[in-house]
Amino acid sequence: MATEYRIDFTITRRQDGDEDFTEIGFGSSGAWATPAQAAEMLAAGVEHYEWETSAGMPDPEDVKAAVEADR
Repeated sequence: MATEYRIDFTITRRQDGDEDFTEIGFGSSGAWATPAQAAEMLAAGVEHYEWETSAGMPDPEDVKAAVEADR
């Protein structure tokens, strides 16, 4: 069996008026042959707002719209 690497991540956000960061998403890079490949896939997923959510978390597309509105 070949060695594989995966990066698990959590995305948090603090909005104006919030005292602390809250979790808005999470995910994994998937399994890759090198840490660099895993990092590249992680970056692509975050950049394209392709993370998982659970109940009460905003939809990644809504986060994307808010980020674009702030530009």
